[in-house]
Formats: sequence, structure tokens, C-alpha cells
Amino acid sequence: MQKRSFIALTIVIGSAVSAPLAASAASEYHPAPTEAGVTYHPDHMSSNRTRAQVVAETNAARKHPFWRFASVGAPWPAAKTGPGRSRDEVYRETVEAMRAGTIPSGEK
Repeated sequence: MQKRSFIALTIVIGSAVSAPLAASAASEYHPAPTEAGVTYHPDHMSSNRTRAQVVAETNAARKHPFWRFASVGAPWPAAKTGPGRSRDEVYRETVEAMRAGTIPSGEK
């Protein structure tokens, strides 16, 4: 009986360890025991967008004022979602959240 539980445990652990490797097979980069650490397989890449859609998105992005910075690796700026708030408004909101317990630390 002890041998069966050992075999079952071995199967469960083996499955848990190999599951991430199976998931990575869906991308075009695969782990490799080389200095680079990965191998590239472009035929494994899948995309639902057409070339025309990608070109249109790229042309729209190039018209953005931050394209020059993003094209050399700078992060793309986050879009503003609404009007800004004052420092006092943010402070009051933070203190209320701390007192309500939605923020785990702070004054009570």
C-alpha cells in the first residue's frame, strides 16, 4: 500500500512540474539548455490579426507624440482616465481606506 501511494505521489509531482513546460510550448520561444536559454520557432506563433490590421495599428501608434521615445524602449505612457485629484483628496481617500480596513496598514 505504501508503494502505491509513493507511485501516485510521484505521478502528481511529475505532472505538476511538467505542466508549465507544456504551457510554454504554445509560444514561439522554448527553453533550451544553451547559453541563450531559449530557442526561437517562428512557425509556432499564432495570431488572429491580419497584416493589414497590424500595419494600421503601427501607423496609428507612429502618429502618437510619444512614439519616438517608445520606439527606443521607453515605457508607453498610461492614458489619463479622468480629471486629476488634489493631494488633499488623495490623502483623505487613503486615510478612509485605511480606517475601513481595505488597506492593510496605517493609522486607525
